[in-house]
Amino acid sequence: MKFLKLATILAVTAIGSVAHAQSYPTKPVTLVVPFAPGGSNDIVGRYLADGLSKKWGQPVVVENRPGAGAAIGSAHVAKSKPDGYTLLIASVTFTMNPAVQKNLPFDPAKDLTPVAMLGSTPLVLGVGASVKVDTIEEFLKVAKEKDLIYAATGPGSVNQFAAELVNENTGLDMDVAHYKGGSEAMTDVIGGHVDLYIGSINQMLPQFRGGHLRGLAVTSPKRSPALPDTPTLAEAGIPNSEIQQWWGIMVPAGTPDDVVEKLNADINAVMGSPEGKEFLSKDGAEPSNMTAKEYQAFVADELQKWKGIAERTGISQ
Repeated sequence: MKFLKLATILAVTAIGSVAHAQSYPTKPVTLVVPFAPGGSNDIVGRYLADGLSKKWGQPVVVENRPGAGAAIGSAHVAKSKPDGYTLLIASVTFTMNPAVQKNLPFDPAKDLTPVAMLGSTPLVLGVGASVKVDTIEEFLKVAKEKDLIYAATGPGSVNQFAAELVNENTGLDMDVAHYKGGSEAMTDVIGGHVDLYIGSINQMLPQFRGGHLRGLAVTSPKRSPALPDTPTLAEAGIPNSEIQQWWGIMVPAGTPDDVVEKLNADINAVMGSPEGKEFLSKDGAEPSNMTAKEYQAFVADELQKWKGIAERTGISQ
């Protein structure tokens, strides 16, 4: 009798879980962007929000909560009710910030659950007129003979991590000049005030096409469809320097597994659709199509990776 009672309870629980996933969402969902409007997180987040709204028949409202290197918006979601109705769009900086910020108002490894990666795009190493080279091999030769300065968008930024990876894996000692944003950084590279900038493809492509900068190598494991003739750093003999800009969705820890799985499936459907692929390709990005478990393992690995690199290279804020 006890066995039958237990079996009945488990069956009812399972049915309730499936029903929960099938009915979700039954009200508007908020997608928090922890940056100001206009950046890549905001643009990708709004595309996803529109796609999910159409798929669900429920509004997905984008709410910008910028500040403290994305910590304010991230902490808000981490402390929200774990019911699937408050989402966070995160990027590679989510896993880099803990390596350089010692007093975050939330625990990135425990307070948020990764749900799905939306897409990823490599960075590209670009030089201006001050570095008279056309290939990454020529660049490395010049860099060993001359003290070069790279531009970055602040201490602990993705640009600094990328450049310090190159330093670490080539024995170079390039110095850094920090800027408020990518536009200011590229302006000074173009003007010859600093020598190089490792930025996202969507930032750099207009400058390459205009002849203002020259792209020498991408930081992805394979060549980018947006720059098919540009080699990877690994092809140029600089291994272990892979770094990509990526975007993903997270929810408060404790969100039901069935909701996480439904979110993962629906997000992958939106970003992996022909329209989603076309949207991402405009910025040289591709959909990732990871399961929730795969994305969770990826984020855990990234947290450890950037922590180790920051400790070895001295990157800090």
